[in-house]
Amino acid sequence: MQEDIQHFYHQLQDKGIIFSFSGPISQSLLEGIGQTLKQKMTLEETSKNIIQKVFSIFVELMQNIINYSAQRVTAEAAEQEISYGVLIVGKEENHFYIISGNYIQENQEDALQEKLTNIRTMDHEELKKYYKQQRRAPVDDASKGAGLGFIEMARKASQPIEFKIARMENGYSFFVVKAVI
Repeated sequence: MQEDIQHFYHQLQDKGIIFSFSGPISQSLLEGIGQTLKQKMTLEETSKNIIQKVFSIFVELMQNIINYSAQRVTAEAAEQEISYGVLIVGKEENHFYIISGNYIQENQEDALQEKLTNIRTMDHEELKKYYKQQRRAPVDDASKGAGLGFIEMARKASQPIEFKIARMENGYSFFVVKAVI
């Protein structure tokens, strides 16, 4: 087992991964990891603009897992819920990237696919206009936020957002999204 961990550690380094997490995600975990990530990037003398963009996308993706992951544990007596997912932050060719993955309900697949495909086709000005339009639109009943997260991510990213939705068993799909800064 120790050799597997050592091999895994070196694989992460070889791929430029500076942070990886897989497991239960909560708001307090998001805050702690976010501060550590900011601190690491500051120590490496990353520009404040890049730090802010990476942090913003990191928060959006963690919130996405917290709010929409279909894999969760609920303690009804304590009125608590913890969502599960994976999140990676890395750097390759002088660009940071943030990737997240989590299970979603299969019936969410089409709307998510349509929304992200639409966002991917927009340039910076179109994204700005679409963002303003969506801010004024009524909030979708199924949404746990204003539905602006992916638009905001696309506006901060230096490349179009990448995503993949893989159909799994038992009515679930696995959703992966990547943003490059």
